[in-house]
Amino acid sequence: MKKLLVLSIVLSALFFSCGNSDKNKEAKKQDITVSESTSNEKTFIKEMSYKDFVKNVWDFETSANEFVFNGSKPCVIDFYATWCGPCKMIAPIMEKLAKEYDGKVDFYKVDCDQEMKLATILQVRNIPMVFFMKEGAQPEKSVGAKDEAYFRSQINKLLGE
Repeated sequence: MKKLLVLSIVLSALFFSCGNSDKNKEAKKQDITVSESTSNEKTFIKEMSYKDFVKNVWDFETSANEFVFNGSKPCVIDFYATWCGPCKMIAPIMEKLAKEYDGKVDFYKVDCDQEMKLATILQVRNIPMVFFMKEGAQPEKSVGAKDEAYFRSQINKLLGE
């Protein structure tokens, strides 16, 4: 009985510490904004909204039953949250690959807390979730933190290499 009580307390603490309150989300958002604005390096990853996705990747509002890629080149879309540890682990990998494949592959990131509608439609239930999309192929997805070699191999598959 004591073990069950301790387990429920630990799980409750984890649940409430994940940044679910609006106050925590806003504070974390401000932290990220500050860290991005103080960095002198150019980012090669574009932040994507629901409208951007429909316009530049897949307009599922008009073609809901069939994946029709709208992009001009293959893309990688990283669904993340600011409070997610594994998401933070893959962020530098994504940035490195976005810089390396600049001009060949578009890289996007979607904050699941800000773009809940898009995350729901694409059934993003676990993060990080990374989608690999290109014309003429069904989207592929990867769930969880992976290493650079894995992401590189998926990108090379997108490019037919």
